[in-house]
Amino acid sequence: MKKVLAILLCGVFLFGCSTSSTSSQTSSKAENGDVVKIDFVGKMDGTAFNGGAAQGQLVELGAGGFIPGFEEGIVGMKAGETKNVNVTFPTNYYEELAGKEAVFEITVQKVYKEVK
Repeated sequence: MKKVLAILLCGVFLFGCSTSSTSSQTSSKAENGDVVKIDFVGKMDGTAFNGGAAQGQLVELGAGGFIPGFEEGIVGMKAGETKNVNVTFPTNYYEELAGKEAVFEITVQKVYKEVK
């Protein structure tokens, strides 16, 4: 009985690993609903600002987790691409950034698409 259970668990583990719900596709353009792994640096007037940079950040496009224009600027990018995205911080954002314009240099490392 223990042997059968162990074989079943190993099979489930192996099968689950080979049919994961996401896949990294480097040649695919990022679309809403995809998750992307990005590096970014935000600048105002050419100068990086505190809290405006990250490496290896996971972003679900279209989820609205970032300021308006940020996620939308990533749509259409492929892994390995770098792009400058212009945004304006909302007026109800942190006081030192509220209503100000910034440019984010975004590099897409990976695009993860749901396997259907």
